[in-house]
Amino acid sequence: MSTKKKGQLTTSPEWAKHLRKYLKKQFWKGERNAEKNMIREELCETDNLLWQFNELIKNLISMSMPLEKQVDFYGLGAIADEMFEDFYSYYTLNKSRFFDEELITEEIQNSLDAIDSLTNKWTSEKNEDFWFEMAKYEDEWNILREMATYTLKKMELDNLTAEIKHDNKTENGQIVSQKTKINLIES
Repeated sequence: MSTKKKGQLTTSPEWAKHLRKYLKKQFWKGERNAEKNMIREELCETDNLLWQFNELIKNLISMSMPLEKQVDFYGLGAIADEMFEDFYSYYTLNKSRFFDEELITEEIQNSLDAIDSLTNKWTSEKNEDFWFEMAKYEDEWNILREMATYTLKKMELDNLTAEIKHDNKTENGQIVSQKTKINLIES
């Protein structure tokens, strides 16, 4: 009969007298491996969630910036697409986990949900011009900037700014790839 004792992760089989030494080794080896796996899973899950939360903060900071700074923040590519994809990846897919782990309050979640609702509305309603000529639609983009700024204030993170460094790889005088390193610093 196998039993699982309090504080152990694996069960111990019935040990025949002549196999006790061997089975004890096997049991404790299994216990150590189960413990390592459990720690690895917990670290991966927690670290990944905290990393994604940190990326959400960077995304909110980028949303709150004026257009010129957003261009600098994202470098090459379509700024609006990048902002919205990041928000979807870092908030929409993780919002229940952020709330469960108490990284956000209900009030902050409501504020983030309002941003999510606006971005979803714009995605379905706006034409191509809106996404690529952001300066033309400055008033509408300012609504998003104000919502992001308000959310950062509610999170008590409005004192953070982003330090951005782009590393461009060029071939034949043309940029072929870009790595971006973003650090959050207190202002």
